[in-house]
Amino acid sequence: MFVTITFIRWLHLVGAAALVGGMVLQLFVVSPLLSWVDPSIRGKLAKKATDFYLPVFWVSLSLLIITGAFVIFDRLVSLENMVFPYKNSYETFWLLKLSFVGGIALLGIVIARMSGEIRHTTRQQIAVATDTDQTGRLEEKKTRLRHTLGLLRNLNVVLGIFVLLWAAVLQNIFGLLILR
Repeated sequence: MFVTITFIRWLHLVGAAALVGGMVLQLFVVSPLLSWVDPSIRGKLAKKATDFYLPVFWVSLSLLIITGAFVIFDRLVSLENMVFPYKNSYETFWLLKLSFVGGIALLGIVIARMSGEIRHTTRQQIAVATDTDQTGRLEEKKTRLRHTLGLLRNLNVVLGIFVLLWAAVLQNIFGLLILR
C-alpha cells in the first residue's frame, strides 16, 4: 500500500508541475515572445501554442483531480479516528485548495472560449476587410479580449501558485496531526 500511495503522490506532483509550470511558461515565455512576432503570423503561432498546451493542461488537471482524490481519501481515513485541534484546519484548508482547483478549471474553460472568440473575430475581420469601420470595431474587440485574456491567464497562474502553497500548508498540518 505504501508503494501505491507513494506512486500516486508522485503522479500528483508531476501533474502539478506540468500544470503550473505550463501556465508559467505560457505567461512569461510564450506571450512575451509572441509580442515580438509579426502580427500577420502572431495569431497562427498563438493558436499553435494553445493547441499544444491545452491537452497538457486538461490531462494535468484531470491527473491532479484523480490522484488528489486518492491522496485526500488516504489522509482523511488516517485522520478519521484522531481527535486533534488541527483536524478541522486540515479539512478547511483542503476545501480551500479544492476551490482554487475549481477556479483553475473554470478559468481554463473561459480562457479557451475567449481564445476561440479572438480567432472568430479575426475571421470576421478578414471577411469584412473592405469595411474599415467594421474592421476597426472588430480590432478594438480583439484588443479588449486579448487584454482580458492576459488578466485571466495571470489569475490562473496565481491560483496555481496558491494551490501549491495550500498543499504545503496541508502537508504541515498533516505532519502536526500524525506526529502528535
